[in-house]
Amino acid sequence: MRRISGDAWSTGPVVAFVLAFALVPVAILFATAVREAGGWNAIGSILSSPLNAASINNSLVQGALSAVLAVALGYPAGIFFGRYSWPGRTVLRSLLIVPFLLPSLVVVLGILDLFGPGGLLLSSTPGLSFFGTGLPAIVAANLVFNIPIVILFTATGCESASVELEETVATLGGTPARAYREVWAGPTWVGAAVGGLLTFLFSALSFAPPLVLCGPRCYTVEARIWSLDQVFLDPTSAGVLALGLVLLFLLPTIAYLWLLSRLRTIPGRRPPARPRVSARDPVAVGLAAETAAVALGVGAVLASVIYRALQPTGGGGAGGAYGALFSSATTARLGISAFGMIGNSLFFATVAAMIAVLLGIPAGYAIARRPSRAGGLGLLLFLPLLLSPVVLAFSLANFWRPLLGGESTIWFLVIVSQSILAIPFALQSIEIPLAGLSPSVREAAETLGATPWGAFLDADLPRVREGLTTAGLFAFAIGLGEFTATYFLVTPQYTTLPVALYRLADARQFAVADADAGLLLLLSLAVFLALVLGGRRVDL
Repeated sequence: MRRISGDAWSTGPVVAFVLAFALVPVAILFATAVREAGGWNAIGSILSSPLNAASINNSLVQGALSAVLAVALGYPAGIFFGRYSWPGRTVLRSLLIVPFLLPSLVVVLGILDLFGPGGLLLSSTPGLSFFGTGLPAIVAANLVFNIPIVILFTATGCESASVELEETVATLGGTPARAYREVWAGPTWVGAAVGGLLTFLFSALSFAPPLVLCGPRCYTVEARIWSLDQVFLDPTSAGVLALGLVLLFLLPTIAYLWLLSRLRTIPGRRPPARPRVSARDPVAVGLAAETAAVALGVGAVLASVIYRALQPTGGGGAGGAYGALFSSATTARLGISAFGMIGNSLFFATVAAMIAVLLGIPAGYAIARRPSRAGGLGLLLFLPLLLSPVVLAFSLANFWRPLLGGESTIWFLVIVSQSILAIPFALQSIEIPLAGLSPSVREAAETLGATPWGAFLDADLPRVREGLTTAGLFAFAIGLGEFTATYFLVTPQYTTLPVALYRLADARQFAVADADAGLLLLLSLAVFLALVLGGRRVDL
């Protein structure tokens, strides 16, 4: 009992941070909205109004379609990564993380560059304009982000299958199909289900794709909340709809966290011996072809952004869009220079990543001491993602901005919002490698007189350096690309690259917007290359 109570402090910092800057302000916002709505009948009328009901339906349809297609396309590629050995496998697997690093608006602009009006592929294949607008375009953007997630989780499940059991099946004369059914089909489908549920949540709560690629008829719940508050000036209805959003997506969030815990505990005592890909193996050839098609599709979307950014425009030469981005005209339009936007983006993302990792370390210690804490803590930290970044931003502004001194503290609120959105991913990146450590080293350190906390710092933390690196990467990437909450908080002085990208696209300055998107893409790739060239293993 003393040990359990003595460990309780370790969860205190991250729980207090999330409570103070997310759950308490949002709870006050919800309570105010319910009180001002005037009773349960009024709340029911708000949720069932045609436009609000349509936004709920859009979220479910877009999330479900994106999840099903992401699993259908990502599962075979995940098997290929997790099951076979082939040249370049490690590098390409690391590259899979790049789409997750990207701001959503970069991918949205890539979809427009390929399939929108004047898209790069329309001159040769006009029928592809189907993917340039509406629901198909939104789903295509969601797939670029989320197929790599499904691939990585499926590969993780494949690698965690019991090697000894597979060898036993082979010794008894079992066929490869029998080995699949009885040994590694279960773990791979657990991984695919984890990726599919995460895809559903991300896609159902997306903001930028429906806003840019379709408009009001495709608004998700989050986009509808923004519209109610910002366009129709109805914060009460926005708050009630946000409360309905949380209740609607609570069950799939719990299912995601439960399956994630199952994926971590699936037995696998030693790394599998992966067979090399052979041209005489039709299954391997088929999986390789499907994987190559998926990789080319994702790569084409990203490459189109770079191509458009470097394409001659406005009578200038190659790269003229970058000259326009750094011009005085763009500075006057946005109220800040391109160098200022870059500085803001890097500053906010760096500080947010530092906060997320520093809060994740003691939380990881608490989970290492008592693994049963993982589920409840994970659900608590994942809740802010379900609250909608829009609602999170307005609750921060309404509750904390007056207390902290008004507009001059906006920079602090931006950092806080980015930290809160990054913490659950940072903690998972630390927690997963910690769960795979043998406790014997830590126990030996305690036997020699170290305190539990000192033993964790000296024995466990150095063995999960790659997890800490991945945690920092995810947190930095989320901060660098965060648009929704930042957009509603920043003043021109604190404009970031994603916010500027939306404002440029909204003003139909697509060439300059492509230059902004290309810059964001290059920054994300620079982070990735620094990690890979530094010898660190980038994984999910």
